[in-house]
Amino acid sequence: MTNLPQGWEWKSLGEICFITDGTHKTPNYIETGIPFLSVKNISKGFFDLSDVKYISLEEHNKLIKRAKPEFGDILICRIGTLGKAIKISLEFEFSIFVSLGLLKPKVKIISDYLVYFLNSYFIEGWINDNKVGGGTHTAKLNLNILEKCPIALPPLKEQERIVGILDESFAKIDESIKILEQDLLNLDELMQSALQKAFNPLKDNAKENYKLPQAWEWKSLDEICEIVMGQSPNGNCIFNKDKNKDLIEFHQGKIAFSDKYINKSDFVTSDIRKIAKKNSVVLSVRAPVGEVNITSEDIAIGRGLCSINGIKINNEFLFFYLLTLKKYFNDNSTGSTFKAISTKIVKETKIPLPPLKEQEQIASHLDELSSHVKNLKQNYQAQIKDLQELKNSLLDKAFKGNL
Repeated sequence: MTNLPQGWEWKSLGEICFITDGTHKTPNYIETGIPFLSVKNISKGFFDLSDVKYISLEEHNKLIKRAKPEFGDILICRIGTLGKAIKISLEFEFSIFVSLGLLKPKVKIISDYLVYFLNSYFIEGWINDNKVGGGTHTAKLNLNILEKCPIALPPLKEQERIVGILDESFAKIDESIKILEQDLLNLDELMQSALQKAFNPLKDNAKENYKLPQAWEWKSLDEICEIVMGQSPNGNCIFNKDKNKDLIEFHQGKIAFSDKYINKSDFVTSDIRKIAKKNSVVLSVRAPVGEVNITSEDIAIGRGLCSINGIKINNEFLFFYLLTLKKYFNDNSTGSTFKAISTKIVKETKIPLPPLKEQEQIASHLDELSSHVKNLKQNYQAQIKDLQELKNSLLDKAFKGNL
């Protein structure tokens, strides 16, 4: 992007804006007061005020002597999530933390144009080349580097034209994305409704031990399943899978979980303590608790997992029912640092049990529906990705003078 259209020119960000950042010292937070924003409040591309800290008016007045955010100014993420820029549209006063840069245009430039340019692929690439840190260290965009950020600056009238086209196009794209995101939520609700109908066909409102159809009965897991709580092998006996393919696959927790069947692990072990048999349901019993998958082969399991293998129950039916119990397991987990489910809780967990043939029919129906929902989700997610790419394509055209 070196050749600019006629009448455009390259300017550094420091030439066109006054640049500063928020306070480098953590302020004294209070229950209510003046909002104090950080990178987490804008990194999604909009003002997210769902989790805001507050400071006193006195402290705010001290902080704005250095950095006073005002309507129409621009905030940019400069620590952690880098580069996301947003125009200030809030009509109340607030202060900012060091993770945010504050840009105040000092020449004739439209803030919306600058925000669009700062959020383009071109600037994303420039930031990746000029950031410090990353990897195990927090990525940063130092102010002295930010000042050198190159900005393609067209005449004011052209800025207005570009912003007008992008505003209209992005509004239509965002509306399409919003519809698709709602469709995704509807699919989740459809699946939850199907699970509820399958396991509570009489629609009884009781929270526990609700009324069941004739021939169904409530059973605890330890009555109808073989339950194996995981146990971690000796650390010296865990190896990388690539160099030890003949050893049994080892899973410590839910890192390899998918939507149904557990993915391959990168690790194997020669110290087999506990095994989850092929086609068993595995339950995550350490934070995050309540997730379930099915094994496609025998695997060794560590303390983060529990194997539940049906003796008098279809394992697919068991899998789908346990999907409905995530909140139950979370509510019954213990531990101040890491939540965990006890063996007692797992064994005493109740399950509504129909005859085996009906279990198989229910599992088959839910599996078919689940596959259909999964395919639709993938389709919607692909459409959302395409629409987001369309935004980037429009930005690229805009800043090459091809819009």
